[in-house]
Parts: sequence; structure tokens; C-alpha cells
Amino acid sequence: MSRLLVVAVLALVVLGACAPDAERIEVLRVPAPDGVVDAVGVQSSAGAGSPFGSALALTPAGCPADGDPVLRVVGATRSAAAAGVAVSWVGPRTVRVAWLEARFRDPDVDLLVAPTPGGPVTVVSGGGEADPRAPAGGMPPLAGPPRSC
Repeated sequence: MSRLLVVAVLALVVLGACAPDAERIEVLRVPAPDGVVDAVGVQSSAGAGSPFGSALALTPAGCPADGDPVLRVVGATRSAAAAGVAVSWVGPRTVRVAWLEARFRDPDVDLLVAPTPGGPVTVVSGGGEADPRAPAGGMPPLAGPPRSC
């Protein structure tokens, strides 16, 4: 009987670790220089005790960040008191995602190329960059009506 209990508890722990985000909030939207694509930051949380997750989606301009993101960063901070990532376009088809520290990123690469309706976009990502202007806490949600395309 105790072996069955151990197996059941382990199964719940594994399933809980794979559970989808309980909450996904769009926290930033940065249009590409050509205006065709938006780099969209989504912050997620699986609930109390879990770190914030930050994700980058590349969407047609003005469209919602539905579907799979091109990059996920878990437990990212922008300063000692601020969670999240910084996103900026550093070239016409290159977006940068930066943070101070993070638990992990997926995929774990410094550079990737993602397809978009406007053509491929290079995503450069990495840690070690503090954002002294970042306010404490999580990133606030963007205001405005729901988006649709």
C-alpha cells in the first residue's frame, strides 16, 4: 500500500511540473522597424511559489500572441527586485531578449532564427544585463481591448 502511495505522489508531482501556465498576460509589445511583425512579451505564472515565466512571441502586427512562443525564459529578473525580460529591436529583422539572471531558457541558445509572416527574424538572447529602470515586481499587463486578427 505504501508503495502505491509513493507512486501516486510522484505521478502528481510530475504532472504538476508539466501543467500549463495558470495565467498568461501580455506585458509588452514592440513593433519591428518595418511594422510587419510585433515582438510580444508574455508573462506567465503557474501559481504561488512558482517563478514567473517570460515568453517571446513573434506575431503579425497587432495580432494576439496565441500559439507557441519562439523563446521561453523561466525565473528571469531585470534587477534584484524586478522580474521579467527586456525586449528591443536591434536591427530591421533582429530582436534582442535580455535579463540579469534566469533559471533557464528554452531553447537554450544565444541566437535563433524564427519564421514570421514578414520573413525570418533573428532572436538574440542572453543574461547578465541589468535594467536599473525596471520597477519592482512582475511586469504589468498591457492595457487595451483584446486583440484579434
